[in-house]
Amino acid sequence: MAAVAGLPRRLGSTSAILMLCGKAWISRRRQCRAILRAGWHPGDAFDEEVAPKLPEDSGAYSDLGTHREMIEDRVRTEAFREAIFRTCKDKIVLEVGCGTGILSIFAAQAGARRVIAVEANTEMADLAHEVVAANGLAGSIVVLEGAVEEVASVVDEVLAGDKADVVLSEWMGFMLVCEDMFPSVAFARDRWLAEGGIMLPACCSLHVAPFSHVSLVERQTGFWATSPFGVDLSPLAFHALDQHVLQPVIDTLQAEAVLGDSTKLFTLNCKEASAADSKAGCGTFATRVSRPGRLHGLAVWFSCELCSGVGFCTAPEAASTHWEQTLLFFDPASEVMELEVSMGDKVEGELRWLVEGRDLGVVMTGEVSTAMDSEISILKFGRRLVLNVM
Repeated sequence: MAAVAGLPRRLGSTSAILMLCGKAWISRRRQCRAILRAGWHPGDAFDEEVAPKLPEDSGAYSDLGTHREMIEDRVRTEAFREAIFRTCKDKIVLEVGCGTGILSIFAAQAGARRVIAVEANTEMADLAHEVVAANGLAGSIVVLEGAVEEVASVVDEVLAGDKADVVLSEWMGFMLVCEDMFPSVAFARDRWLAEGGIMLPACCSLHVAPFSHVSLVERQTGFWATSPFGVDLSPLAFHALDQHVLQPVIDTLQAEAVLGDSTKLFTLNCKEASAADSKAGCGTFATRVSRPGRLHGLAVWFSCELCSGVGFCTAPEAASTHWEQTLLFFDPASEVMELEVSMGDKVEGELRWLVEGRDLGVVMTGEVSTAMDSEISILKFGRRLVLNVM
């Protein structure tokens, strides 16, 4: 069976529901093929697809619910606490983006000589002042309000000619780079980190693997096939799924939902990387299917080495974190969506990304090589997605 001559033979049951959607499904399938035939390049869409940059102080980090979620993430918070206690004793510590101030407080508790905590959000900077005072550490921690680039002269005054021995920041977002915070960390490093100083985290890596998420797909489509109140609503199944996966989905996968070995796409050495290194990137991947199942897209996660011997990973098989995984679903009308892949089938391609403020544009292209009727069929995929973090 040719890759573009019709539907792949091995399809999951949900695909039958999607095919019932008639014109909408057929139209989108044709669009998918047209994009691939045109040789669409992954970088072509970034300028037009990525939403305008939000104001730096969007108010999102004024919400204490956001900070509670991060603090309650024990994988994250305990790893940072351990790394801080290992590295900050007798050191001058500069934190970029201190939020509630909890990591700066860990540094002071670890015996840091001096801590400077910078927070861009006005309300959170005020609250960090209160938290520091409540913990009796106002004499050890200086909280500065403003983006680190904007208060650079004030940091200079506080340091009084000294350098920071440790630059600390929990800057990671979804898919590692979302929220575009690393450039501020790089600015602080280049201006104040002492020779031989410590970056915390030290190094972060991005990983990708093919995934299956049957329960999510069926949750989005199944209702429309039930004929509620005797009305056939099945044409809406395709649209319901399509709307849900129009942007990257943040969700937690079970380890068994990963269909092949992961590929490391990108590594950011926090001591050496430039600000631009985190804003745009590209990586290739290739993996063999090691667990048969319905193919739905590419799952992306990251790992962090905070300091020697201390780190964490946000992979499906690791303890869950508030970052979960970033799921890049194939177009519901594409050749590969819902394809039943078998052991040894190959999934390969390229992933590109661009960060603009708190928005993340992602482009994925590639192909699936699968055995059908004793022949190898190559099914191509390509999609542009934008994650808007409010």
